[in-house]
Amino acid sequence: MPNLEVTVFSQKIKLSYKNNEKERLINAVKILNETWKKFSHLHGKVSDIKIIILISLELQDRIEDLIVLKNNMLKKEIEKNNNEILKIENMLDNLYDELLDIKKNILNKNHE
Repeated sequence: MPNLEVTVFSQKIKLSYKNNEKERLINAVKILNETWKKFSHLHGKVSDIKIIILISLELQDRIEDLIVLKNNMLKKEIEKNNNEILKIENMLDNLYDELLDIKKNILNKNHE
């Protein structure tokens, strides 16, 4: 696995990654560092671990928001698909009824 040296929370670290995950790793580090800067007014007032906990809570909250959004989108898509299925079922029911009528008419004509 290749390694990437990055700075996270003002600390240089070397991270291993899979070839197809480099951009995601770089983006994750960028987001963490941007969030770290957001809490820069707390540096020196509280411990770094408290800032990291605040960052973790904020990121977890974002994840929860994304999960809710994804679930809502999935529910809407399922409802849309269900509506389409109902329309098709109605069309098939109508076709079946028409076929029964045609069959009945044919049988009646044959008996005449």
